Amino acid sequence: MNKVLKRLTPGIALAFLIGSLAGISTASASGDEAAYKMAHEDAVAALDMAKKVGGEWRDARWKKSKAVKVKVEGKTKKMSNLAAAEAYAKMGDYEKATKYANIARFQGVAGYQQAMDQKNAGPLF
Repeated sequence: MNKVLKRLTPGIALAFLIGSLAGISTASASGDEAAYKMAHEDAVAALDMAKKVGGEWRDARWKKSKAVKVKVEGKTKKMSNLAAAEAYAKMGDYEKATKYANIARFQGVAGYQQAMDQKNAGPLF
């Protein structure tokens, strides 16, 4: 998937990712490992695309993010959406892992779109 996105122009890649959002409801409802892996791959690709244009959102995958609380080994930890997806996948809860991977994917797509919309923004004098 990542190789395909690197070859596409950003506009086509964005349309591809937005078009793939239709599969979110079926992927998150199934709760299987394959759906999680696909959602995780899409999320990483979308976040990489947003990062290239300076549009990566804080809560998507930054290490200092405290967006999601996850109970890991008896301790509650605050982490980003992508880290939460990976933590839930390690615990075997693929339904929640897919949910947070899809949130991270949305944040990547929206961050890219926001950066593109505001790239020529400036002060009005």
